[in-house]
Amino acid sequence: MTGMTRRGFVAAGTAAGAGLGLAPGIVRAQEFPSKQVRVVVPYPAGGGTDLVARLVVPRLAERWKQTVIIDNKGGASGILGSEIVAKAPPDGYTLLITTSAHTINPFTTKTLPYDTERDFTPVTSLIQGAIAIVGSPKAGMDTIEKFMTAAKANPGKYQFGSTENTTRMVGELFRVKSGLKIENVAYKGAAPMMQELAGGHIPIGLTSPLTVMSHHRAGTLRMLAVSGDKRLPGLEDIPTIAEAGVPGVDTLAWFSLFGPGKMSPALANRMRDDVVAVLAEPEMQAKIRDLSSLPGGESPEAFAQRIQKELVTWKDVARQAGIEPE
Repeated sequence: MTGMTRRGFVAAGTAAGAGLGLAPGIVRAQEFPSKQVRVVVPYPAGGGTDLVARLVVPRLAERWKQTVIIDNKGGASGILGSEIVAKAPPDGYTLLITTSAHTINPFTTKTLPYDTERDFTPVTSLIQGAIAIVGSPKAGMDTIEKFMTAAKANPGKYQFGSTENTTRMVGELFRVKSGLKIENVAYKGAAPMMQELAGGHIPIGLTSPLTVMSHHRAGTLRMLAVSGDKRLPGLEDIPTIAEAGVPGVDTLAWFSLFGPGKMSPALANRMRDDVVAVLAEPEMQAKIRDLSSLPGGESPEAFAQRIQKELVTWKDVARQAGIEPE
């Protein structure tokens, strides 16, 4: 049953029940939350997902007038923490803030302990932004043109670093669309990859701009190009990958809010409305711009459609790149 149909069902039930009390889903949405809320972040503290959670969650806690705890449960590209939410009651008291790796994991992991569509309720995106191709000045890669020229002249010589499944898949998409013969080097986190980049041991890597921003500003690393269809706020001097001559790598990475599967559509919409109110605050807008990112806030129905579309896209990229689930 689609999100739109489910929402229509709740509305119809409310109308039919006039004079007999509100439908149960509506009651729960209006009363939520009446106790502490747990937000699972399926990545370690200090990373990009944790940063976004600690930016948004305190403001939600103020609106909800309840304690909202952030519980970091890192491991397996977000799968371990996501499983906790997939198996939680759909009452809104256990939520998930995760990344776009959520729609990639089904094609890189042989067996998931949950169904990506059935076991989660998409609420809305919080913050979205590009993935950056980061160059190593020490390796002589301070522009995307230099890397493209070197890689074309030396097939098979160069690599691209990735830090988890989202950056790996965007890197594979870049490889497929560019026709470059480059290989992936997978790192267990952004920190070790950036150390390798700074030392000139690999020529380029992919990560989120907010992760590499301090290195970029210090000049130890250089953002060469970004995914997406337009340049990022505050990084107007960095071209898109399409502007660098490789169209088709226009995907945006996201940090988003989910509930367990079968959560009330009324409750999902209530949460989304609160997120939109938080994202609209001037101070929040300024912080998001400072991260060279964009606010989210689409409806649960629109976000669910986006999830479905990305699952199709990444399945196709995995096929083209020859990626076998491990």
